[in-house]
Amino acid sequence: MNIFDFFSRNNIAKIKLNAPHGIHLRPSAMMASIAKAHPCKVTLSKGDKQANLKDMNAILALGLQDGDDVAIKAYGKGSQEALQALQNFLSTLAIDESKLESKNDLQDINYEGTALKGKPVCGGIAVGEPYFYEVRDLDDSELIVNFDNSYELALKELESLSNNDIFAAQMAILKSIPHASYEDFISNIKKIIASLQDTQNQVKIADYQDIVRRVDRIMKGNHLAVFPKTPFLLIVDELLPSDIANLAKENIQGVITRDLPPRSHAALLLKSHQIPAISLDITSLKPVNTTMILDGSQGLLVTAPTKSDLSKTNKKISSYFSKSKLANDKKHEPAITKNGKYIKILANITDVASAIEAKEAGCEGIGLLRTEFLFCENRPTFDEQVKAYKSIFGLFDEVTVRTLDVGGDKKLPYLTLQHEENPFLGIRGVRLFETHLEIMEEQLLAILKAKQSGVLKIMFPMVATVDEFNYAKSIAYALAAKHELSLDGILFGIMVEVPSVLFLIEEFNKVVDFYSVGTNDLSQYLFAIDRTHSTLTIDPQSSVLFDAIKFLQDRTAKPVSICGELASDSQAIDRLTQIGIDTLSVTPAMIPTIKARIRDV
Repeated sequence: MNIFDFFSRNNIAKIKLNAPHGIHLRPSAMMASIAKAHPCKVTLSKGDKQANLKDMNAILALGLQDGDDVAIKAYGKGSQEALQALQNFLSTLAIDESKLESKNDLQDINYEGTALKGKPVCGGIAVGEPYFYEVRDLDDSELIVNFDNSYELALKELESLSNNDIFAAQMAILKSIPHASYEDFISNIKKIIASLQDTQNQVKIADYQDIVRRVDRIMKGNHLAVFPKTPFLLIVDELLPSDIANLAKENIQGVITRDLPPRSHAALLLKSHQIPAISLDITSLKPVNTTMILDGSQGLLVTAPTKSDLSKTNKKISSYFSKSKLANDKKHEPAITKNGKYIKILANITDVASAIEAKEAGCEGIGLLRTEFLFCENRPTFDEQVKAYKSIFGLFDEVTVRTLDVGGDKKLPYLTLQHEENPFLGIRGVRLFETHLEIMEEQLLAILKAKQSGVLKIMFPMVATVDEFNYAKSIAYALAAKHELSLDGILFGIMVEVPSVLFLIEEFNKVVDFYSVGTNDLSQYLFAIDRTHSTLTIDPQSSVLFDAIKFLQDRTAKPVSICGELASDSQAIDRLTQIGIDTLSVTPAMIPTIKARIRDV
């Protein structure tokens, strides 16, 4: 007998499973995530077999089927709540699973045909014929447009794509590279790439390669590659960010590439366009005129699917698109869970264009305005900043604006930063108030001047200590007093990215108005793994990350929102709502999907 049996109150629920499809991978994972959201010990027993409900593999090992009699036991603090949450979830299993799944929830197909195992990059499922795309370097004899004109055209192309901060960054890079001639341009690019090899910023090499390819393509006179008109799966050795902007306009269903880090710029763009993708050794693949299945969630390429495989897959895809249309039809309606809890959906944006896109997608405000879009090659004037902020603030009743977050891998030509061996642990974010006060004061004043009638939240990034926050906030107060500006309707908060904040939460609670969890950087610092590392990866569904969020949520009465990539992950919604998170800030394209997912919780 366990010691818990002596000292804790036992809560037991006896249930006959009503699960037509059995308890396979997805519901097992869901049960484990629900159990992990509660501090108590929870077990599930079937006959004389027992499993820890926080262990997905242990649940799977029980082989639970429809009609099985099971007992759930909970021991300790929160046991009643845990039991109720698990019973509520099990009651949904009688519902047709097609009503519960999302594009990233298609993990439970057992394929009969031959399949190759790769690494998941972007979840989802796709069917199409393989199309091999080879990128080759150009000969000088093929270059028909002079370099100067090609350089300017490349800048214009990137400017037209700059509503995406990845291409805005590439535009800034292109402007910063000396380019007296084509040879000078290429030589300087090669030097930069060589300096990035075998460093924590190695993943950024793809952006420099992308810039060269864009210029070369224009010099050759080609502006777009030609792809099949029928549905196809792209097989390519290397995929760069600019490829995806073009591919998204084609009949592409999925991508198989040799090596693509899940958090690289190309991978993030695939996710934003919801294009399933896997990394796979493609050397063994040969061009064939046959239909294949790509399962991005499981990291599989089914090269010889059976009729049954294709039938099951097409049903899943049809179900997804039906649900996607319904989600889009209801995008302007509030996101309310089945038990009546309202979840506010805000948007992460980079500029005016993405603000308009977010409003059209159904957001209820802005949870993260990245102000870096203004700070590119040339330093923006004070008036330019005020005008840009006003144009965004006027669109919404609530805007959270993040002060300049550069440093680390984000550099500006007019922002002199000393060389650092590890810039991710150096001068970045709120620390610019210590090193570049003039720029930060000017930005804060522009934000205060641009204030509209709604609620304005000013958020400081990379805060590690209470003193850092208090100093930055004091600058804002001093500027408001000096320029006779009202602070009514203005709140001050922090991005929760540095783990030290969790251990100082009682002190932060005394001074901050709100918290916004930046899950990308918080994961990076929790696991000491660069989130864009080419080989090391972080499990986006790690219980450690959810435990950190719950730790914060349980210890503050101040509003807590999630603005990192986790908020746009439909698989995380159940756990976040169970923790008590009631505000999510997501990418504009994911707003209808996340709202729909919340309505199924």
